[in-house]
Amino acid sequence: MSERFIRIYKKFHLDEVKTHLMTYGALSGTCANCKRLDLKIDNLRCPECNTEFKYIAFQNIREHMPKMLRISHERPQIIFVDYDDFKRLEGEEKAKGILG
Repeated sequence: MSERFIRIYKKFHLDEVKTHLMTYGALSGTCANCKRLDLKIDNLRCPECNTEFKYIAFQNIREHMPKMLRISHERPQIIFVDYDDFKRLEGEEKAKGILG
């Protein structure tokens, strides 16, 4: 039987994820904590704020499946976060801050 990725839902504090998250677009990553741009997928820490990356969210998961396979093998402790879920929850938190 082969190993495959499957979505798992688990409760996290959004602040904890955001503080240690790299979001990855077509060619490079961004630190969700300090917004540093142009990060390489192999960065273990942000060169700007020195945060350790414990989570990665790919904007287009299908495009980056080979990267996910490599990263999960090299860094089994990394947790992959659904980008759309993260952005939706981040938007909800911002709205609460503005309206609350």
